[in-house]
Amino acid sequence: MTSHAPTGNGWRWPMGLVASNGFGMFVLGIALALGGAYGAQALSRAIVASRVTSSISVKGSAMIDVRSDAATWSSTVRVQGATREQAYLRLSEAVERVQRAVEAGGFAKDELRISAISTSAVKRRNDKGEETNDIEAYALSQSVAVHSAKVEAVEALSRGITGLIRDGVPIESGAPSYTISAIESQKMKLLDEATRNAMERARTLADGSGSRVGRLINASQGVIQVLARGAIDGGEWGQYDTSTIDKTLRAVVSLEYAVD
Repeated sequence: MTSHAPTGNGWRWPMGLVASNGFGMFVLGIALALGGAYGAQALSRAIVASRVTSSISVKGSAMIDVRSDAATWSSTVRVQGATREQAYLRLSEAVERVQRAVEAGGFAKDELRISAISTSAVKRRNDKGEETNDIEAYALSQSVAVHSAKVEAVEALSRGITGLIRDGVPIESGAPSYTISAIESQKMKLLDEATRNAMERARTLADGSGSRVGRLINASQGVIQVLARGAIDGGEWGQYDTSTIDKTLRAVVSLEYAVD
């Protein structure tokens, strides 16, 4: 007589069906598939963990000293006059004196930049300090700038222009700005040295643990900083010092190597 296997709803599977080879293999296949999926996940996690634990991350840095090869100095001349004509004459005279000082500093005309004239009306204020519609004076201004590869001459000009201020020339002189025109070629050299430094650090650490540095897994470039010569720490942010002629370029790279 055929026996039946109980089910949850009271209905019974025929035991012969359960015991049949085809159905048993079907159930076994499901179990193996589920077990294989979980096994594959566990194996994948083990491989990832193995990769993480068998790598080393290092940072490399390099610094080179450079000298600025371009400089810019800018100034603004401001005057006022009761009429536009009067203000213009004062402005022309003041700007001409600045031009003569620039030429005396050894600069050519193509190194000099003179902007257009800016004009505004100065309104009279009443006893309460409120602005009225009456024009009290006219204010004119014009900027004079020098851009040159003669960085030392620009520095001397910025210091010597104070003589015009003492003579009553209404000029506002800015600080010179010193830059490096061929900085991209310097960056490539710097990154090469920083990468070599990182490789040496990785080898030192690996040798100390009895391991060997393998293939490069990941590489990233950090900030490249242009610092004043002699600066101790540039921090972790990008910087570009323009206040000094002599500078130091600093680069940082991050590398990750497999360790065998």
